[in-house]
Amino acid sequence: MVQRAPLDLPKATALQLRIFVDKSVVEVFANDRQAIARRVYPVRKDSLGVVLFANGGTAAFKSVKAWEMAPANPY
Repeated sequence: MVQRAPLDLPKATALQLRIFVDKSVVEVFANDRQAIARRVYPVRKDSLGVVLFANGGTAAFKSVKAWEMAPANPY
């Protein structure tokens, strides 16, 4: 299922995404003003990552950084 959150950006404005994956919750923040969240339940053993892509156009990624989050409750 595709989740959409339309965001109009002026031309030549870079899109900055902050994506947080915490077990079954994925949150995406776009340019610090648009947010979308979804609960996902991956059933495949190889469901271990996030994929960035452009649908119906092209995209150039200047930077992609990833950090592993520490558990909020280690119990």
